[in-house]
Amino acid sequence: MIDARLAGHSGIGTYLAALLPRVLPSLHAWQPRVLTGSAQRLALGAALPTGTRVDVWDVAPLSARDLVAVPPGLARDDVVWTPHFNVPLARPGPLVVTLHDLLPLTAPALTGRLRATALRAWLAAIRRRARAVLCISQFTRAEAMRLAHLPAGRTTVTHLAADDAWFHRGAEVAAARATAAGGAPTRTIVCVGLMKPHKNHARLLRAFARVRERIPHRLVLVARWRALRHIDDEALALARAMPERVELVESLPFAELVTCVAQAEFAVQPSLHEGFGLPALEAMAAGVPVLAGHAGALPEVCGDAALYCNPESERDIERALLLLAADAGLRRRLASEGRKRARTFSWDACARLTVQALADALAAPPR
Repeated sequence: MIDARLAGHSGIGTYLAALLPRVLPSLHAWQPRVLTGSAQRLALGAALPTGTRVDVWDVAPLSARDLVAVPPGLARDDVVWTPHFNVPLARPGPLVVTLHDLLPLTAPALTGRLRATALRAWLAAIRRRARAVLCISQFTRAEAMRLAHLPAGRTTVTHLAADDAWFHRGAEVAAARATAAGGAPTRTIVCVGLMKPHKNHARLLRAFARVRERIPHRLVLVARWRALRHIDDEALALARAMPERVELVESLPFAELVTCVAQAEFAVQPSLHEGFGLPALEAMAAGVPVLAGHAGALPEVCGDAALYCNPESERDIERALLLLAADAGLRRRLASEGRKRARTFSWDACARLTVQALADALAAPPR
């Protein structure tokens, strides 16, 4: 049983959309069932292999009800694969869990104390019942072992990857610029991420406000904020106070998002915490230089192919913005190295490791 109720959400939605079509064909012998909300059922079913059973479970993920709800039709020995830490608590049974981050424990002030309390309950169940824990980075794996006391032998790192569309669109934009067909490079800086405090938009915007008279760029924030808990209200106000230089976009269709990033002069992900940092990897795949916060898994993902800043220092973000805006040679080097770095991550490799972990969990005898 696969909990796909977070299909359509940001990072986890991307993870499910990329993995399920690759993983499900290898699991047909175990009769997989995919659970999702009624609003996502038709779209998700159309994206999955023909014949996949998709059932409705209309319990909001990460809600109070989620702590006590039981997936419909769950038998005692069914293996449940949950792509986040919100595993079913009300009925015991074996689990496979994907951990993206443990932010409610590492920074409860950014997510709320209640989320930290709920996460401790979910992690206790994961310790007892998980046959495999998939971690999207070495950073997240280390956090899981340190904070959740998960045994190393049950954890596997399954790095995320960039969709091929990022490479293809980036190559098209680069070719258009090389032949002058695309005109002068778009002088924009792009930042993609939810309008949440740990994404650090407020410091970025304050730094940008100080340098905007010295650089010609517009800052494009693709940052969903509606229907989110713990919105960064300060960042939202700062963005709205600079409409002549800051473009605030709630969301974009996937193709438009890829084009928006690919046409930018450079991308910024100044997060205080990231379990992986997919927007940075996607920008690198598109051949766009990246300025990243030196925090969480971003150094693990970006390696030597990004320029780093101290995300807690507005002055250091300011310094890095000015440097990357002025140094065309640095941008060319980072663009080239970034594409090479992004090629080292593969959804197919992630799927192979995931299938192996699921197969091992399904074959294990009941405890």
